[in-house]
Amino acid sequence: MHPTFTGLLLLPLTSPLRRTVTVTFHDRTPAAVIRRRFVSKRRRFEIRDAAAATLLATGATTSFANDHYELRGPRSEFILSFMIDYEGRRRGTVTLADGRTLTTVGNRSARDFTITDQSGGPVAMLVTTSSAWSMRSADLALEVRAPVMSLLQAIGMAQCLLTAVGSPRGDAT
Repeated sequence: MHPTFTGLLLLPLTSPLRRTVTVTFHDRTPAAVIRRRFVSKRRRFEIRDAAAATLLATGATTSFANDHYELRGPRSEFILSFMIDYEGRRRGTVTLADGRTLTTVGNRSARDFTITDQSGGPVAMLVTTSSAWSMRSADLALEVRAPVMSLLQAIGMAQCLLTAVGSPRGDAT
């Protein structure tokens, strides 16, 4: 999961009834499994391999305001951090392990995000695949267009972003 990744990932959202979800590639081949802990104040989650047997990373908030998240490997090695702004939770900064930064910018409803590199060029898009008024849980698609992060970083970034936007302090759901 450490080589750079480009392609499409499908990310179902978790819910109180569905704490474990499978992240898949565009052809529905499993890529990883995400497990959320809903009783955790730190909004913890785990990313496991496709068989859910091996822990690849853990993520959690590192601030009281639920605006800063970190993703760490199984030996506590730094993978990425995500910091979201206070105003509307539509902008954020991702810092990768090698020190590069990416910026996330969401639309007005904070349901779709563009991820850009330091030059401002788009490298990925995170979009909701269901309407805001849908009765079913929203699922998301993450299209990584440029080889700037690994598959694990892409999944972790999307999960940190979704967790931050959905936190009680945010104005987006």
